[in-house]
Amino acid sequence: MATSPRGLVAVPQRIQARLTRIGVYVTAVVVAVFVTVPVYLMLTLAFQAPADAFAGGRVNLIPTNPTLRNFRVLFETTATSTYFRNSLVVTASTTLLSTAIAVSAGYGLTRFEFRGKSYAARAILFSYMFSPIVLAIPLYVVFFALGLLNSYFGLTLALTAISTPFTIWLMWQYFQTVPIALEESAWVRGASRWRTLWDVVLPVARPGYVSAAIFAFSVAWNDFTMARVIMSDENLYPITVGASLFLDRPTIGWGETMAVSVLICIPPFLIALFLQQYLLQGFNVGGLE
Repeated sequence: MATSPRGLVAVPQRIQARLTRIGVYVTAVVVAVFVTVPVYLMLTLAFQAPADAFAGGRVNLIPTNPTLRNFRVLFETTATSTYFRNSLVVTASTTLLSTAIAVSAGYGLTRFEFRGKSYAARAILFSYMFSPIVLAIPLYVVFFALGLLNSYFGLTLALTAISTPFTIWLMWQYFQTVPIALEESAWVRGASRWRTLWDVVLPVARPGYVSAAIFAFSVAWNDFTMARVIMSDENLYPITVGASLFLDRPTIGWGETMAVSVLICIPPFLIALFLQQYLLQGFNVGGLE
């Protein structure tokens, strides 16, 4: 090793690159362990009967008799199917509404000029910085006055208010990458602005609005705070709130709790599996690397 003029030992660049690579690998392994171990435990307990999972006073980490017993208990003795249906309804409504608003607002911010446009866009993003718990009480008061408590519509509006600021910002960024020449070419051929938006702009901007829809989906599907504040009728609880009730029931054990956790994970997993390409394109091309 060479010595610098100040007496410090200079590490060769080749060794520095090797140490950096080793550090990256070690970090990746540690992160993978922290991510995969809880998931593995969840799956292991979900597909084992309690007598097998905790045989001998310890957790059996290698299932020998996989079973769907825990899932049958959930659907036969609890309102899991109702909670799951509620989540699907609210999540689908929130995703559609938030994406529609984001596309409309993002296109307007990109294609129309008005005073204070950039400040308005940044104000929209700034509003996303507020935590849902900060908005919970004001929204509760407003929805109580409007009679929207204990309704799918009220919860959909609340979740849309949380996700829309970021989705609008995302679509504003993405529409800036769509050349205006494409629209001008359609206008020359007699197409209206609406027809141009539908047939020309939206196909090109598909990764952007799919990414916005995925984000809105994740906000709505994983929500607990807003649903707990707005919904007081147990029959209207989404799966996140309904699953929390199982912890207070003596007839529901860790196996059933892990089984409902698996059910909660299935839709996000499918979304990430089949739409990850659009998600990466939407964030990268949209200027949010």
